[in-house]
Parts: sequence; C-alpha cells; structure tokens
Amino acid sequence: MFGTLFQSSAVVSTALSVATLAMFATAALAMLGLTWTSERWRVSLALSAVALLASGLEYYAASNIWLAGQQLSAASRYVAWFVVQPIQVASMFFFASIAGKVPVGVFWRTLAAAILMVLARYLGDARIFNPTLGVLLSIAFWLYILGELYFGAMSDAISKSTRPIRLGYFWIRLIMTIGWAIYPILHFVDVVIGTGHVAPIIVLYTIADLINLIAVSMIVLAVAGEERF
Repeated sequence: MFGTLFQSSAVVSTALSVATLAMFATAALAMLGLTWTSERWRVSLALSAVALLASGLEYYAASNIWLAGQQLSAASRYVAWFVVQPIQVASMFFFASIAGKVPVGVFWRTLAAAILMVLARYLGDARIFNPTLGVLLSIAFWLYILGELYFGAMSDAISKSTRPIRLGYFWIRLIMTIGWAIYPILHFVDVVIGTGHVAPIIVLYTIADLINLIAVSMIVLAVAGEERF
C-alpha cells in the first residue's frame, strides 16, 4: 500500500519526507555540537536543535496526513511556526548576546513580535478576521524584527565582535530577510488569492523551511566551532 502511495513521481511526499529526515538529522548534529563547543554557544545551539526537532515532528505528521489522503492544509504548519519562529528569534538574541550585552527588553519585544507575526497569519487563514489584514499585520511584525536585527542593540553588539560572529550574524540576518519573505507571499497566494494549499505551495513552503531552519542552524554551529578553535 505504501509503495503505491509514495513513488518517485510523488513530489510532495518526497519533499515532506526529505524535510522530516533533514530536520531530525540536523537537530542531532546541533545536539552533538553541544558536546564540543564552548559553553557560551550552548543556548543558541540548544534553541536551534529544539526548533529543528519541532519542525521535524510537524513534517513527520504532515507526511502521514498527505500519504493518507493526498491532501494537506496549513494547520499543521501553524502548530510548528508558533514554536519554531519565536525560538529562532530568541536564538538570534542569544547569538548577539555572545558578542556583547543586549538589553533583555529586546528579547521580549522580538519574541512577542514573532508570536504575533504567526498569529496574524493564522487568524487570517482561519477567517477570524480579514486574510489581507492578517498578511499586512504579519509583514509589519516581521519588519519590526528586521528593524531590531539591522538597527537595534543586537546589531550594535555584533559590530564590536570578532569577524566569524559578524559574518555569521550577517548571513543569518540575510536569511531572515529574504527567506522569511516567502511566508507572507505564499500565505497571500494560498489564502487571500484562494488557490488553497495545493502541491506547489506545499513544496515551496517545505523548501523555505529547509533553508530557513537548517542553514541558520548550520551557520550557528559553524561559527561556534570556529570560535572554539
């Protein structure tokens, strides 16, 4: 039965399964990194591992749902996003805190913005309020996070740090600028235009998650490893 449902031509099933294994494998690598990196990197690495594990569990569930009925909604993604994206923002705070002191208020403001960013899209998707308003609010909260990353205390702390940390921060911030842009765009197509959570949308969301989670975690691990030596 499984063989008839999941064949080489099944692009969505392949994408979801690859994402599941990739998330768990990268989480294991991040957790192994905790054993050989210095203590100051452990919070960022641990948060990266938790985000990957949460996303891996979501993709495992999504794979089973898709294989059972060849249909999938965005609902399971929101379950993961409510956990993963705030954790990624928190990881950035602790990453910057390694370089220098960052006020704790920045942590709470960016964490709240990350939660509200996902919540706005969710409420629009659930038709609790206008979907277009959900997209616009989500973009506003995302831009606030980017403002903190580019012009706030985190950026100031990073500017005085070592080259590996500055370079790692640059690439992570770039991913959160370009990579995260895909979420409101796909949400607009999926919900506002009304295409639904069709196969191309599922695949594009999956590719975005792979880049936005795995690349960021590997950058943190790479910088932590270089700093150790």
